[in-house]
Amino acid sequence: MEKPVLSLVPSGTAHRVVGNRAVALPGVTVDILTTRKIELEQWELRRFHDPYWRLYWPLIAGGIVEIDGKETALAPGNVYLIPPHTTFSTSTYQPFAKWYAHFNLGPLADRAAPGIYQFPITAEMRRLMQKLARPESEKGRFPWHSILWVAEAVQCLPDSVWEQQRLDARVLTAMEFMNTHLSLKLTAEQIAKYAGLSVRNLNHLFQQELQQAPMRVLLDYRLDEACRLLRHGDTSIDEIAEQCGLINRHYLSRMMRQYRNTSPAAYRNEMV
Repeated sequence: MEKPVLSLVPSGTAHRVVGNRAVALPGVTVDILTTRKIELEQWELRRFHDPYWRLYWPLIAGGIVEIDGKETALAPGNVYLIPPHTTFSTSTYQPFAKWYAHFNLGPLADRAAPGIYQFPITAEMRRLMQKLARPESEKGRFPWHSILWVAEAVQCLPDSVWEQQRLDARVLTAMEFMNTHLSLKLTAEQIAKYAGLSVRNLNHLFQQELQQAPMRVLLDYRLDEACRLLRHGDTSIDEIAEQCGLINRHYLSRMMRQYRNTSPAAYRNEMV
């Protein structure tokens, strides 16, 4: 028997929603943090680790991305996707230029398999890039072309990138709860209760599925959001620490040095 439609309409109102659910797909976020064209004389990142996706479209050869000892030369005619939490380094052998985008796809996609994924440029990507390259294309307008460009690239990813997404539903529930309540002083008891688990079972499931404790995952979410705010906004470090539930700027600095090998100020000023 089909499940009835889940309605968020409050009971006791004049609204009525009656029917059967035919299709229910998960929600997804497309959050474009920045889209830019840049010309680089030097591009030296050392074991960089970001909480968002990167999309590169090299216009001139010269850039190199290194992951786990393997170097990938960014070649014109291709686009490259790097999922969140991929640790990588970069270098140049000559000045080069590229278009790039930083973006988020929400919790559903933030644990895609790390690496660098290369694809030939499609005709649709070229069409969108022609629109992006016009100086007036995005000024004062909703950035549709950036969104479509990112979507066109992401759909090229193989299914294997998403395979490690298959987590226990209770772990996903707990992760979503943590990710949407970063500013609160959450406890393991609160997280377990929301996921319908005991603290012991919550810890066991997280170790089994993610090889990390729940509170360590929560810290990662907080540092991820702090990094996003540092790189893509002008909010003060004190405010960022408060918004991300990291007590104060001194604690934020200590956690970033311990787990991201950098400081808030250095991260904000890093070259893209």
